[in-house]
Amino acid sequence: MTFLNPSYLWALMGILVPIVIHLWNRKKVQTIKVGSIKMLTESEPKRTSNIRPNEWWLLFLRILMISLLVFILAEPIFKSEQEKEPITYIIEPGLLNLKSMEQLLDSVPSDAQRVMAKGFPLVEEYDVPATKSPVPKYWQMAQEMEHLATDSIIVFTRGLAKGIRGMRPTTHQRINWIVVDTGEDTTALVEATVDKDSVELLFMASDSKSLTYSTSNISKNRKDIDFNFNATKDSIRVNGDWIPLKADKPLKIVIVADDSHPNELKYIKSAYRALGKFLDKPIEITSVNTIDDLDLDAYATLVWLREEKFGNHPINTLIYRPDSLASQLIVQGYSKNTFFLTGALNSENIVAQHLPEKLLELLSLNEDLEEKVSDYDQRTMDAKQLQTLTFNQKGNKKYSNLYDISKWIWLLLVICAVVERILAKFRRQ
Repeated sequence: MTFLNPSYLWALMGILVPIVIHLWNRKKVQTIKVGSIKMLTESEPKRTSNIRPNEWWLLFLRILMISLLVFILAEPIFKSEQEKEPITYIIEPGLLNLKSMEQLLDSVPSDAQRVMAKGFPLVEEYDVPATKSPVPKYWQMAQEMEHLATDSIIVFTRGLAKGIRGMRPTTHQRINWIVVDTGEDTTALVEATVDKDSVELLFMASDSKSLTYSTSNISKNRKDIDFNFNATKDSIRVNGDWIPLKADKPLKIVIVADDSHPNELKYIKSAYRALGKFLDKPIEITSVNTIDDLDLDAYATLVWLREEKFGNHPINTLIYRPDSLASQLIVQGYSKNTFFLTGALNSENIVAQHLPEKLLELLSLNEDLEEKVSDYDQRTMDAKQLQTLTFNQKGNKKYSNLYDISKWIWLLLVICAVVERILAKFRRQ
């Protein structure tokens, strides 16, 4: 037996408390002067021996109860050696319904088949969910595979790009990844934008190699398409399917500038006008000397072309800060929504450095689009890209089954507490 928190065993010193209490409270011998002892009978030796110390059974039960409580805090477990499987096959839940995988699993021992899910249950014990299975986090699952008692691991996976999160892990055991092409592709309507007379629908299409977008502008007066809004006006139903509604609001840009940057002001305004024509959306440009009276939440981007120090604001902000060592015209600043304009603008660098495209990125027009399309993204990665880093481990790693016995100790503690209360009431202790 071992303990997960052995430091709590120091609390066993608490068994001294009931011992001291029992020794302190033992009955004192009193001397009573009598004239004659003729009428007194001799006391039985068995009764006098029970007086020091008081109540051995109560003392034993109280010591036992303290010991059991300390053991529960220390979390005792039993270990038993576990035999290692020569090869373990791990299958992503999304592949269990494929006929090709069923044929493969029929040729593999059932006790070597596990599902890429929490705890890696056996395939025959796993209930495939009725809804679409979530995409596992491949590298996090690879780290948990370290605890499997096996000599070799083969993983069958869809290898979806959205399943890669975090840094590539390092494992002592080499994992062989096999990416299975399901041939699945998806097309979905993910967003709708409404103006006065029409509805612009945004479609996405994805397969194992790509994810693309396309738009379709449909008049509201078309009788072959059913348009209905929900009560909160944030979704629209198109032929029976509810789609999140994106309001077609004009983009507002505020430029705070003084007389020291006339070229930058001119070129930035021209770039935003070009973007308005490209997007086919109105872009309102406001040029001011100060922002004291402005509600910045109403603007998509703030451009700061002043020499004074700039204060932080919650919207995307482009600050003029020359940097001769910068390799790009616009670079990320010290926070997520802060960007630096690293040089003076002219007719050459705004074309060479793609100024309008950089300003388009600052507008963050589709910042929530990635979350909307994540369920439909079918792009996959090569097995080499999924491969984890490995290191050689000296000696054979031993695997054990761990059994938590805390619940049995709790049961014994409750029994001891009940017996102790009954005995204490009987003995009047």
